Amino acid sequence: MTRRAASLWLAWMLSACMAAAPATGCAAEFEFWYAHGGLYAQSIDELCAGFNQANRRDHVRCLPQGSYEQTLRKAVAAYRADQQPALVEIYDVGTADMLRSGAIYPVDALMKDTGHRADDADYLDSIRRFYATPDGHLLSQPFSASTLVLYANRKKLAAAGIRALPQTWEAFGQALQALKAHGETCPAVADYTPWKMLEQTNAAQGAPIASANNGHDGLAARYLFADGIHRRYMRDVLRWHAQGLLLPAIMTHANDQTLAFADGECAMVIDATGAYAIVAKAGIVDAEVGALPVYAGTTRYGNTIGGSSLWVFKGKDPAVYPAVARFLAYLRQPQQQLFFSARTGYLPLTREAEQRLASTAEPDAIRIGLASMALPGNPYDAGVQLGFMSLFRLIWQEEVQRALAGRESVDQALARAQARGNRLLERFQATYGSGSTP
Repeated sequence: MTRRAASLWLAWMLSACMAAAPATGCAAEFEFWYAHGGLYAQSIDELCAGFNQANRRDHVRCLPQGSYEQTLRKAVAAYRADQQPALVEIYDVGTADMLRSGAIYPVDALMKDTGHRADDADYLDSIRRFYATPDGHLLSQPFSASTLVLYANRKKLAAAGIRALPQTWEAFGQALQALKAHGETCPAVADYTPWKMLEQTNAAQGAPIASANNGHDGLAARYLFADGIHRRYMRDVLRWHAQGLLLPAIMTHANDQTLAFADGECAMVIDATGAYAIVAKAGIVDAEVGALPVYAGTTRYGNTIGGSSLWVFKGKDPAVYPAVARFLAYLRQPQQQLFFSARTGYLPLTREAEQRLASTAEPDAIRIGLASMALPGNPYDAGVQLGFMSLFRLIWQEEVQRALAGRESVDQALARAQARGNRLLERFQATYGSGSTP
């Protein structure tokens, strides 16, 4: 059966299902695989329970699958074995892989086929730019969204004579020195991940990571971050590390950067807005939140987003898809977005939800995060849409760890990461060059 014929058959089956039960569509049970644990998993389970209670004819089984990377790999393997779930949460850097997989039922088509009216333009610009096609269609539904902010222990900074949160990297370095001089053993903590140290910092500085608009303009993209602002920043990072000012998370008692800040061990951390829920729940630190620093004399641009979106797999019984559409519509409701935001620190996704949040006492991390993403844009704040990005992140971390261990210079580490990343992009182009995007 050709792809067009399969699409027509599915549309006919959906029409028959909707005609059989026009008020509610076909009742169905389906699986939703998600990629969270702890507090976040509890919140997702509550969303699922709320849907099941409100929609007695449908039942969604929400199943955790481990980390983002583990969930992506399991989903790919399941699809190849014809055992895929109807719906899966995939993190931001898996977008290019999913787009060209030929395995998805585009969300905008699903909602249209099942009679749901959804205004994709209601999504916040920074979120829609990342997940939409060039003509504005959402192929997946944004789910969890976060960006990067600076957290600081207000009491520790005041004790060290620091009166304001640093707004530049130069001031950040000076604050680290002042904290150490005051006796702080962990002025700041980091997990040395590329989402924070490459993707977010370059976006805020208006600097590219790759050509072709960071991959949004096609498969011909090549990495080009090894020079320019990223090299300047990573030289500073390596210097702060060597001076004991920026500790790796594995060297803290908590073995985790968010927890090391939340329990008061470290005075500052550059972390996701989603970390706010953990910090607030700990209730130990009087946390002040500020925007991600930029270099003095440069323009601050809007941050990019991180997080995940929900993808619908093809190949399920047509009776399942109206129920999936109802679940997606439920998650998109402003009250569900705000519940998830309040519980997790993730950002609201649509303008309507943001407006409702603004009328409440919104948490500082969410307020600062939304303001950071609303700053004037640039060609690079839509994030990256590069193939095999999850593998590239591992490469970047491997090379940076070699530099941290003194086995190569930071310039060598970035050059090697860029060269290895470009070989990955060549493999991706060879794999998907014929184009499988819906």
